[in-house]
Amino acid sequence: MGLTSGNANGTMPTPSDYDDTWALPLLRDAPNVNVLGIVVTMGNGPLAQEMVVARESLDKLKMDVPLFAGAATWLPMVATEDYAGVDLSSSCVNDGVRFMADALGKNSDVTILATGPMTDVACLILAYPDEASNIKEIVALIGGKPGPVIYSGKPARDFNYSLDPRALSVILDESKIPFTAVTFEASSSAAMPTDIVRKLAASSDPTEAYFGRASQAYTDWWESIFGPTKPIWDAVPVWKYLHPEDFDCAPARYELQLGPPNLGSDKTHDWFIADPKADGRVTACMSFVDQAAIDRMNDAVLSSLGGD
Repeated sequence: MGLTSGNANGTMPTPSDYDDTWALPLLRDAPNVNVLGIVVTMGNGPLAQEMVVARESLDKLKMDVPLFAGAATWLPMVATEDYAGVDLSSSCVNDGVRFMADALGKNSDVTILATGPMTDVACLILAYPDEASNIKEIVALIGGKPGPVIYSGKPARDFNYSLDPRALSVILDESKIPFTAVTFEASSSAAMPTDIVRKLAASSDPTEAYFGRASQAYTDWWESIFGPTKPIWDAVPVWKYLHPEDFDCAPARYELQLGPPNLGSDKTHDWFIADPKADGRVTACMSFVDQAAIDRMNDAVLSSLGGD
């Protein structure tokens, strides 16, 4: 949020989405939730610039939460060895991955909310398998039903998967950690009017004004392509963690088409298919239970920002 260019880890000239930062105060305001830390992964922008915005956003939200730099780039398409055959998987380790490993060694009942590319979670599994096995659940914004990704009648993509396809494969195929996919179908159904951004920007409250102004560049770009409503994508997996009763979820099987990072969803895909015969480790949430559940989430997002 607040980056006027450099989307998709600096490979695009477009602004970055603001949904991750708008989701944070849902956790701040939730009772009985202990946020151990936040790991910033490349994606909405290059890592260094994302870290600047993340620190400023946490300050504006008055969230005293440890912040760590995660992956600056995606995983290699395949496992990498040196000339002598030494596995170099652990070379992905960074401050964020070390933090997660340490936290999992000291705490039980830890859920990872993955709202960006899965790179750092996959690295945790590759480099610290014992610690990663202590994860209670991963709740991720990722995946969808079989077929093309379409929003408002226009082609889109599963951004989090496309930025690092191999990472999801590591999580699903190389671990047994319970995994919940909050899918495109669920997250895209929770759109709110984009004019709320302008209202926030014009507010006399400095925090509201900050989030409105920092979100304006992306809003202008979004409206020019998709129109006057936009989902707060990253709020949806957070809401699923806080209010699972608001979602229709089921055991699922999955199908992954791997490929190079940062391609459109016609080149790679991550499909989740509800299947009562699946073993239950993987769950897919394909929708909210009703419009009232969507309204509850969106109202909570705006209230947490002071924009209601």
